[in-house]
Amino acid sequence: MSERPLVLAGGLAPSDRERVREFALRLNAPIFAEPMSGLREDPALADILIRNERMLTRGGFDSVIRIGNVPTLRFWRDLEETQRDLRIIHYSALPFVGLSRGEVRSIGELPNCRPHPRDEAFFERDRKMAVQFARILDQEPKSELTMIRALSLQIPRASRVYLGNSLPIREWDLAATREPRGFVMEANRGANGIDGQLSTFFGWCAEGAENWCIVGDLTALYDFNAPWVVPQLRASFKIVIINNGGGRVFDRVASLRKVAPEVRERLIENAHGLTFDAWSKMWGIESSVIEMRPDREATRRVWERYDALWA
Repeated sequence: MSERPLVLAGGLAPSDRERVREFALRLNAPIFAEPMSGLREDPALADILIRNERMLTRGGFDSVIRIGNVPTLRFWRDLEETQRDLRIIHYSALPFVGLSRGEVRSIGELPNCRPHPRDEAFFERDRKMAVQFARILDQEPKSELTMIRALSLQIPRASRVYLGNSLPIREWDLAATREPRGFVMEANRGANGIDGQLSTFFGWCAEGAENWCIVGDLTALYDFNAPWVVPQLRASFKIVIINNGGGRVFDRVASLRKVAPEVRERLIENAHGLTFDAWSKMWGIESSVIEMRPDREATRRVWERYDALWA
């Protein structure tokens, strides 16, 4: 085992979570737990959980222990680019590594290990940045990230929450409450992750539970006919559509900032002025659809101030 390991917890089956929790507590190393891990809000891990993804490149880590499904966070891609020197060990029920290096071992092979000393300065900075980010959100109630935080507090406890495609996943990870609310989380993101998200959600809905889906506007439009199955469903559901007028995830892609705004909006972001009230009425699901319309300027200001925290 290395001297400064970082633990990344991706999606985990409920049956694996206790084993992973015990391993993380024994290791006592910083752990970044994605929402689908079921450990992101775990009180037992509170002292070693990392709140900010951007701290992952600031910890002086010499190895990464990935546990569970392939992570969705940006840092995972950095391991193929700017962090190629880091040794990676994979423990997963899946047979593939999701990177160009390392080999997969079963979660049952997680080793007994000696505890690592706690880096108090690292965690102090992580907590300080989380507080400062929360203050930014408090000052911009109409921003997209603040609305995501508010939504995470309004969804009933023990609900099943499905995140569809990259921006909702990233924004939930960044802004959603860390209060333990007993959510059952699922997400879908991939090369063609914009396709079939509502259909996947409907297939995932469970009877006798509160089922919530959070998707972007383009993702909803790409699966426009999915509610045909609703008359066959016995489960109750809510669909939250983040209508920000296009594929705003591309606002965050640095390489695209060189593209002229009018070209980027038309060809990449697919900017539009559509709303979803007529769509929900057509399928008879008006009471089950919530259209979130964040203020674009407020959202821009939040992202700018967030980036400035880390400059």
